[in-house]
Amino acid sequence: MTNNSSRGWWQLGRSARFVPAVAVLGLSMLAGCGSNLLGTSSSTGGPSADGTASESPSTTVPVNGEVAVAFPVVACTDPANGGTPIKATSGWNPTILLAPVPTSLVGKVAFYTDGVHTVLGPSGWTCAHVGPGSSSSPGTSGTSGQTSPGGQGSNGASSATPSWGQDAAIGASGTTTLAVFPPNDPNPPTSGPPAPGTEGIFATFATTATNAGIQLVCPYFTLPPWQTQSAGCSTPKPTGETTNVLTPDVTEITDPAGLVGSLAASGGQGPTSGVVLFPQIPSAISNGTPIAVAMESCALTAATLCATILSDFDVREFPVPVSR
Repeated sequence: MTNNSSRGWWQLGRSARFVPAVAVLGLSMLAGCGSNLLGTSSSTGGPSADGTASESPSTTVPVNGEVAVAFPVVACTDPANGGTPIKATSGWNPTILLAPVPTSLVGKVAFYTDGVHTVLGPSGWTCAHVGPGSSSSPGTSGTSGQTSPGGQGSNGASSATPSWGQDAAIGASGTTTLAVFPPNDPNPPTSGPPAPGTEGIFATFATTATNAGIQLVCPYFTLPPWQTQSAGCSTPKPTGETTNVLTPDVTEITDPAGLVGSLAASGGQGPTSGVVLFPQIPSAISNGTPIAVAMESCALTAATLCATILSDFDVREFPVPVSR
């Protein structure tokens, strides 16, 4: 299990969300003065006209001792719309973003966005919205489509898709899920939850106004009994799953190899790590006022990237209360 120190700069907390904006402002001012802070390194850029990834330079931006680095931004695609890149109809469609990500990762990671949510992932991969799918993930067996928490088949993985956690939320009403996966994946995880062991980054966004949102957070945070009962959330976290409370609002999750836990794609040959975010606003929680929540899972062969990917998610996508 990853401890606090290995997550690096997550301790920056909510204020870290403003680092990119401050860095952009500083960069603009310096550029206006004729200063050249930009150094380039080859990496995967945004999609080309046909929607495939194209090569473009990545830019490092040293600001106060290289606390921020500019990385390319790739548009996610919408499988329900022919796989076309998603572009925000209004607002900002950046081609690079600044982030306090190690300069050693230039060319190795990139940002992926649907114009609303943005996640970090390996360079050159594909990002897509995940829609509703069948009750059983590809590559699994079983007819019920459900297992008990931590249930395993003869091969060490669950025999069917669990009916709790992130897998249950993917494709559910009132949720949005982004999947970042290898570009040549013959079975892309864009319809329903991914099969155990699927390599990728999976980020799910919901609110506590939905059953899926409540089920994302109820094993890790305290909610009013009436709300958990209404959502049918009586399942504890799976046996064998480990957690680490980073802050009152952020809990780190690790599902060991072979365990189908709360994280999407868990149950494969290697561990799956993730975080669940739930702002602790006592009045909103007790009154049942909707609060935005999120969960991200990281199932990569290059597992060392997960700490940075999840840390960026902690501060970039930290949810805020939903205004009425």
